[in-house]
Amino acid sequence: MLASQIIISICFLVVVVLLFTNKLNRAIASVTAAVITYFVLVFIEKKGFDVIVELLFGTPSDNFVNLHALILIVGMMFIVQISDEAGLFQFIGVLAIKLTKGKPIALMSVLATISVIFSALINNILTVMILIPLTITISRILTIDPTPYIITEAIMVNIGGTFFSISSIPNILITTESGISFREFFVNVGLFSLLMAVITIGFFIFLYRQELREPRKRMVDTLEEFNVWNFVPNRKLLYASMSSLLLLIVLLVSINSDKLTPDVIALSIAMLLTIFSTFNGLKPKEIMKKFDIELLLYLLGIFVLAGGLEAVGVIEGIGNALQGLGSSNPVFQFILIIWIGAFLSALIDNIPITKVLLPVVGMMSSGSNYYYYALAFGANWGDNLTPLGDNVLVFNLAEQHNRPIKTKTFWKLGFATTILQLIIVSIYFTFFSIQTYLIGLIPLILIIATVGIVFIFSKYGNDKIKSYLNKWINKFRSLIIS
Repeated sequence: MLASQIIISICFLVVVVLLFTNKLNRAIASVTAAVITYFVLVFIEKKGFDVIVELLFGTPSDNFVNLHALILIVGMMFIVQISDEAGLFQFIGVLAIKLTKGKPIALMSVLATISVIFSALINNILTVMILIPLTITISRILTIDPTPYIITEAIMVNIGGTFFSISSIPNILITTESGISFREFFVNVGLFSLLMAVITIGFFIFLYRQELREPRKRMVDTLEEFNVWNFVPNRKLLYASMSSLLLLIVLLVSINSDKLTPDVIALSIAMLLTIFSTFNGLKPKEIMKKFDIELLLYLLGIFVLAGGLEAVGVIEGIGNALQGLGSSNPVFQFILIIWIGAFLSALIDNIPITKVLLPVVGMMSSGSNYYYYALAFGANWGDNLTPLGDNVLVFNLAEQHNRPIKTKTFWKLGFATTILQLIIVSIYFTFFSIQTYLIGLIPLILIIATVGIVFIFSKYGNDKIKSYLNKWINKFRSLIIS
């Protein structure tokens, strides 16, 4: 058993290092580690061939959790890919930007909001690939600096990733494993994320208010002439995609998962949309060509690797250590999961971290779903602590469009913003553990009130107070965005 623990743990650490250094394709790394794990379980632990099936898809005892997660991901891939081909996201984005008429604060608010909404419905990578080029194009039309908008969008997408149970792969893994319904996840995680999105947008508007300048009227007129329908190759498909996404959310909210699981709902809608699209000029082969097969292979490898760690007792050891560290204090353990999940996700891809921590959270939860919510916050929001992971794509896209972003600037902004978010969610759930929403909201109200009072006095207080507050506000701004 000890030899198996050492070998599989080394495999996991090697995959982590390869992901961190980007020295090897993530799918190749995880599948190779999975093959080694299988050999260890078969030849050292004397397991049968059926162990690989159990690790890949789950068992009847855990309700085939991995298989449900894979089906849900595939269903969402169909819906998102067809919606993208229909131009739905580009259409919404350009239409929303036109409504701002180029006003900087409105433009910042709209782009940040779109980032959250898109990442709540599609994956972060596709959201960034749609919004960054669009933002740079609009900035050229209006002759404004796109940097504040790009950085805000990059940070906001991870908040959108905690809106729904389908908003990110960590969420899908968490809710499938724990049996948390779409509605329950949104009430306990999504609504708080909505509040955090508002706070974060306000933070960035405050931070960049001096850099956001009004474009010239001639440039605004050019923006007004944009025809949003130029981004839509097929209107019928656009309406069908929009209807499919709305229907998906309605069914996930209204149907009990005991009757019909989320993955079956998503796959059913995906197949109906795919059949409709084939009669409207979109070939299924073209849709599937753009599937992220690398992601699916990567997930299969991680399922085997994480399952192997659990099978040989490594996960149990980690769980016991965290339980001991938490001293059986539920609030402290909750906060521990948030911060450990966040910092590990900052350094490593959040998918393997989520998969490895899920059994640990199950050991600590004692029937409470709040530990799973903590993992969702940490795994999703931790991405912004460093400019690694998905944020590398933001830098690449900006550089490709000749609008490079300074890594140092993003590092300081992302780190400061994420630490603030983690502190707020920790405080909120610490008070919420007293079992009342009202007491849980007290720290948030105090934080918002304090910031509001400082802002009001910095603008409308007497000269001495204004001078003092503005001096410290400007010091904070220069520290963060220099």
